[in-house]
Amino acid sequence: MRTRRLSAAAVVGLLTVAALAQPAHAWTPTVSSSGVPLPNGVYPGQAGYQTAGYYQYAPSIVQTSSTQRIIYYCANQVEYDRKAGNGLQATHDHVLFNVGTRQSNGSYSWGRTQVALRPRLEPGNPGYHPATPRWAAYHICDPEVVKGRFTYPTADGGRRTYTWAMFFTGADNDDGGADGRFNVVGLALATSPLGPWTIVANPVIDITEPDYNPAGYGVGQPSVTSVNGQGYLLLFYSGLDCAALDRPEPGCDGTDRGTAVRTLDISNADAPVLGTRSFVTTAGLTPEPFLPNSGRFLHNASWAYDFSRDSFVISRDTGALGGNEVQESVEIDRIAGASIWAGGGTWTVIGQITGAQTGYRWNHNSGLVRDAYGGLAYRAPLDHSGVDVYFATEPGQSTVTPPWDGYFSYRMRHCTSPLHESPPQQAR
Repeated sequence: MRTRRLSAAAVVGLLTVAALAQPAHAWTPTVSSSGVPLPNGVYPGQAGYQTAGYYQYAPSIVQTSSTQRIIYYCANQVEYDRKAGNGLQATHDHVLFNVGTRQSNGSYSWGRTQVALRPRLEPGNPGYHPATPRWAAYHICDPEVVKGRFTYPTADGGRRTYTWAMFFTGADNDDGGADGRFNVVGLALATSPLGPWTIVANPVIDITEPDYNPAGYGVGQPSVTSVNGQGYLLLFYSGLDCAALDRPEPGCDGTDRGTAVRTLDISNADAPVLGTRSFVTTAGLTPEPFLPNSGRFLHNASWAYDFSRDSFVISRDTGALGGNEVQESVEIDRIAGASIWAGGGTWTVIGQITGAQTGYRWNHNSGLVRDAYGGLAYRAPLDHSGVDVYFATEPGQSTVTPPWDGYFSYRMRHCTSPLHESPPQQAR
């Protein structure tokens, strides 16, 4: 799941709504360190933090109260040693998490690093974890956590009710780990946001997905928001349809992807009910410099619902690639809620997080701070007055060709900005 280009699928909503006029906004970002330690427990600012052979990226952040949040993210557990040349052995994505406590200055102090999900790996590997299904043998990444009510069978033939769901990308690489192909969207359940997590036996979205391309990314990078506070969700994920581009090219072969969206009912998690797939519009997004005809590409997005404005806010990757596997900037965008349910609509760009603000060449793989149900959360649940986003950075100064000196230098940063906006008005 290192290559992070993707996502979208459809919903069944029959709202006949015209385009919404988007409000004016002000983007005044403040960037700081995330404060989240590396897997070896070294915190930002401590000796060895920048040079340690660990990566961290693709965060999902749940604001559980005005003073506590939990961050889940993708990281390796075996330290990379350039001299030992153990890059492949060190590149197995796990889902780690830390609990953060708000300090008097507004920053968060993060507790010890814990493991939420592990890849299966192979027998003989010290990290072999047979409880994980084979379809997640190599990587488990891209966590997204939401609260609700979900049931799943127990080993004794009964059923258990869970209150937390974690969606993730699982990869079963059979190519020695050369890339993140054969990705699928998996699901794990827990009775507490701290776990333990039970992985549902079958993926939610897998190789039966229309247009699935095993030679490319596959499907993954899920983001979810709750519709009813129970088991009914909106699922956004990496798609494979060239029609997701503003101006699709005749020669499009599946390497250009978009974001798909579906309704999903996992009230009975062993029998998920998927709605029809559709692709989210890209109109209004900043054009991508690597696409012909100023094409726009929506992928690798974190989604949050802002019910005070009846709109969705996303943070997404955008900007130059420059031979890397990630992009230069994180963009914050907004679209009317009706545009997701009924299709169409136009995005409004709120702002970008770039190297000019962070000091890093590459800024990517972001996650919005959300409440337990996927709602936008700024300083607290139900606070929609601003955007709070965590994202990964990479210096881009190494003389060694990516990925080895690239993704092992991924470190998470943090950006906040108030949103000085009025609610959007429906056109009549």
